[in-house]
Amino acid sequence: MNIPVRVQFAKAGNLFRLEVCVSPLLPREVPQVVEAFTANWCKPEEIERGKVKDAVAITLTADHEIRAGEKPADIARTITYAIWQKLDRYVKVTIEATYLGETPDGHFEYGESAYADAFGARFEN
Repeated sequence: MNIPVRVQFAKAGNLFRLEVCVSPLLPREVPQVVEAFTANWCKPEEIERGKVKDAVAITLTADHEIRAGEKPADIARTITYAIWQKLDRYVKVTIEATYLGETPDGHFEYGESAYADAFGARFEN
């Protein structure tokens, strides 16, 4: 019996987690940063705030898929420029992008015919 060799590849996703840190901000600027992030990525799942004297630092975190052909660097630049434009000034923006999709490794299954081809063995039923 000739059993076909089946190869099943894991689907490589394009899901990323972005963690965007922005500082120094005035407290009234926080909603503007959240709005720019949401418009260019998605609604943040977490917002952490820190305070140093009168300034605020925030970290926004969210998971979302990028479009085919798009790179995390493209998203990071777009979000950074959107924040600067929204605030109409410079603030430090640090973005960490973490790939959350399945690994491009796959599941491979080789049947008796592949073994026979490789080692010249015969299987008798």
